[in-house]
Amino acid sequence: MEAKKNLDIYLSQYLLFNNMDSSETSIMADAENISKQLTAQVGSTVDIYDRKGQKLSSNSAPIAALDDSEDLERAIKGEISYTTNFIGNKVVVSLSYPIKESGIGIVRYYKDYTELYDYNQRFKRIISLFATIIFVMIFVTSYIFSRQITKPIMKLTEASEEVAKGNFDVDIDIALTDEIGHLSSRFKMMVRKIREQIDIIKQDRDKLEEMQKQNKSFFDNVTHELKTPLTTISGYAQAIEDLGIKDDEFTRKGLASIINESNRLNNMVIELIELSKASSKKFSYDFTDVNMSELIRETCEEMTIKGKKYNISITCHVQGNIYLQGDRGRLKEVLINLIDNSIKYGDVNSTVHVLCYREQNDVVITVKDQGTGIPEESIEKVFDPFYRVSQKVSRELGSSGLGLTIVKEIVERHHGQIEIISRWNQGTEVILRFGSVVS
Repeated sequence: MEAKKNLDIYLSQYLLFNNMDSSETSIMADAENISKQLTAQVGSTVDIYDRKGQKLSSNSAPIAALDDSEDLERAIKGEISYTTNFIGNKVVVSLSYPIKESGIGIVRYYKDYTELYDYNQRFKRIISLFATIIFVMIFVTSYIFSRQITKPIMKLTEASEEVAKGNFDVDIDIALTDEIGHLSSRFKMMVRKIREQIDIIKQDRDKLEEMQKQNKSFFDNVTHELKTPLTTISGYAQAIEDLGIKDDEFTRKGLASIINESNRLNNMVIELIELSKASSKKFSYDFTDVNMSELIRETCEEMTIKGKKYNISITCHVQGNIYLQGDRGRLKEVLINLIDNSIKYGDVNSTVHVLCYREQNDVVITVKDQGTGIPEESIEKVFDPFYRVSQKVSRELGSSGLGLTIVKEIVERHHGQIEIISRWNQGTEVILRFGSVVS
């Protein structure tokens, strides 16, 4: 519409400068000059037509095919119209409109926009290229970003499927610090906790199985150990009943066996009760500050009487005033058992050495005999119920094989440790180590 305004201005100026009125006669008569003048002013071809569409100027359209374009037909009807014409590699716009509202003629203007159109097309192609490049970059970036998100999620999914199958040995390597990384670390923590719990369950299962085996072995041993004295008692009692009181020697022998086996059976029952108490978590211990120096000296003096029976002396080397948190009665039971074993299995005319001393923050108690000793393969087994290194010696001395089992239970309830060092024919040393020292 800017071109129409300029043409109207130039036309009005032309008529004014040439003292012409704006009648159809004036314009029609001077159409050629008006066409040339307007063409020179606007720099593009301008033609003048009459109201019926007959060309009055001699200018030629840039392209012959433009003579029949639609804009001229619409101008004849009194409309302002333009047509964009694509002919070959040319782009030409033709503008047609009636002169004044009375329609005294038609001005037709041609403008070659080929260069501008080509520039616009190149610009559009560049924009399209840039848009394509940006789209490709966005697509590649989105793909990489989505892979960064989906890959760890896929790893977590695969790991969760493995966990669902019962395989907890999964390793997830996701080095991210965002929510996915946080989820991954929590997932690994969950799997580790589950694995730890399963390991604990397996350990508990193994311990339960071992405990069941030990219980079976224990009751088998109890049955066997109780059967032996009961058989002896029953046999001699039946024989005495059958024989009457005729054979005084046999009667005395039978009664002695009945008494000895009854006492052994009684001692065994007492030791079983003590073992049950020592191993029971419900059995309460009366923990106080125990003067171990005093307790050891006292126990050694009491056991000296039994040692004299086999001409075995007991020496006591104790540091002064060593205190320990513990149950005095149970600790004395431990000392009696250990010293009693040293007397039972020590050589005649030998010495049992009892020591107690501090070693850094620990209280160490040792009981050492000069006896036959324990074979290396039997050291770990001596804590098993009813186990005896020498069946013959233990039976002669009335041992049931429960003493060290009770000792170990009591020591562990005091959070202590027990160790046995022994060599065959070189004696045995039992070492107790307690950590609860009282200053």
